[in-house]
Amino acid sequence: PVIILVKAVVSTQSGHYGRGEFITTRYAMPAKNGADGTLYSYPNNPRAQLIQISAQYGGSDVQMASNFEFGVTNKSAEFLAKFPFGQVPAFESNGVCLNDTMAIASFVGGSDLRGSDEVSRATITQFMNMAETQLFPAACQVLYPCWGLMPNNKNVVNKGHENIKSFMTVLDNHLLDKTYLVGESVTLADLTLAVYMRDLYSMILDEGRRNSFVNVTRWFTTIINQDEVLRILGPTSLCEKPAQFDAKLFQQNNPKPQKNAPKKKKVPTATLR
Repeated sequence: PVIILVKAVVSTQSGHYGRGEFITTRYAMPAKNGADGTLYSYPNNPRAQLIQISAQYGGSDVQMASNFEFGVTNKSAEFLAKFPFGQVPAFESNGVCLNDTMAIASFVGGSDLRGSDEVSRATITQFMNMAETQLFPAACQVLYPCWGLMPNNKNVVNKGHENIKSFMTVLDNHLLDKTYLVGESVTLADLTLAVYMRDLYSMILDEGRRNSFVNVTRWFTTIINQDEVLRILGPTSLCEKPAQFDAKLFQQNNPKPQKNAPKKKKVPTATLR
């Protein structure tokens, strides 16, 4: 194995979006099983972090684009020529341009993370899709008000809690006699769900809630403390007191227009991208 130096941002707060400290560490990369390249994304994006973790398992040298500016770089003609959808994360490797989180994670993570047979690969894909379509939207309904990104609509928040509880209950039953979601080793299924659950475990699921899902919590702490995960995310603190709606932060993110402020000139629809 090759010994390399890694500089990673370790969060100093419970969630992904706090300020961090740079640490430099030395470790042995596994045999290459993925693909090297450049990753475009904004800081602390959980989707990009999933890709970076997958790269650790695949022995892939994935470098973050140092000059990327969200809303500027991804709207430039040069970027759109490679990634027509203009979305991030985006990944470039020897002329290969990918613009989907799961596709990139699979590409850089290599065959070991994708599963050893057709049934395993299909099951792993199933869990990854469930994380994206079921867990992630429900988590946003609960977490976004805490970050001041959504108003405190109790119906929406309660629905999010209900969906999370339903999802976690099914997962808890699945993990009753299993260490990993699929097979006997870490796969993309484990990494995807664990990364998408991280803020829930840091900010929402206090000890009482965690005790309702003992199998999921056991599995989560196993995955989140893998060396490959720790190199990217650092330690994850479990929630002591659930976060609440932050009215002050919401007002900062959504300032009310001044009464005498001049009206903005309407931009013709045809000129919008």
